[in-house]
Amino acid sequence: MIALLLICSWRVWAARPLDTDDAGTVERGKTEAALSFEYCQYRPDGSCQVPGVAVKHGLTDMLDIGLGFSHSTDRDAEGNTLGWGVSPLEVGLKFALLKGKEVWPDISISAGFETGSPEYGMNLILSREHGPWGVHYNLGYDASGEAMVNGSMRTSMAAVYAFSDRVRICGELGGEIMDDGSEVLGNSGLIGGSVTIGPVDWDLGFRIYDQRGPQTTITTGITAGF
Repeated sequence: MIALLLICSWRVWAARPLDTDDAGTVERGKTEAALSFEYCQYRPDGSCQVPGVAVKHGLTDMLDIGLGFSHSTDRDAEGNTLGWGVSPLEVGLKFALLKGKEVWPDISISAGFETGSPEYGMNLILSREHGPWGVHYNLGYDASGEAMVNGSMRTSMAAVYAFSDRVRICGELGGEIMDDGSEVLGNSGLIGGSVTIGPVDWDLGFRIYDQRGPQTTITTGITAGF
């Protein structure tokens, strides 16, 4: 997973509907594609709609590459359009450092950037599964790419419970601060889940923020592998 610039866009890299990525990589020669849609309700009024597309491909058993972009439409309380546009193309790589060990968690690192921007992001990912439970932890850094301009640090933790091979629920807490600790940029939490329907996974999530973010965000998407 990479850190992207728009509040509703970087999630195309995560294990939907979560912001938190898992340590798994796409199998060599396999491809995973996701279509997503988010509706953000802002304070005090206004909204944002963000459809997105992401594709990941396994280059080796330990490395995958991802491409993605999103489109955002911002409206005020009366429904007037304030902003409209397509994000730059997002490029990311994820490399598995350790996986399949009984004692240690699976560990991966990811890095990525938006084309045309000096900013880039890096993320450390730890995952552990036990029975129907999966727990994932992310520690990320987003760099501005410019001298004398601070970046930010992100951290999040998510838990997933699988009722069966087809039905899963999940929850997550996360936050972001300036890298010098001078300002908290935001905190949020999510509850949601996903279900396998034929060849695709359909997900749905509900996210709430502290006073520094939107009031709420509803996210949904479809993921398929081939």
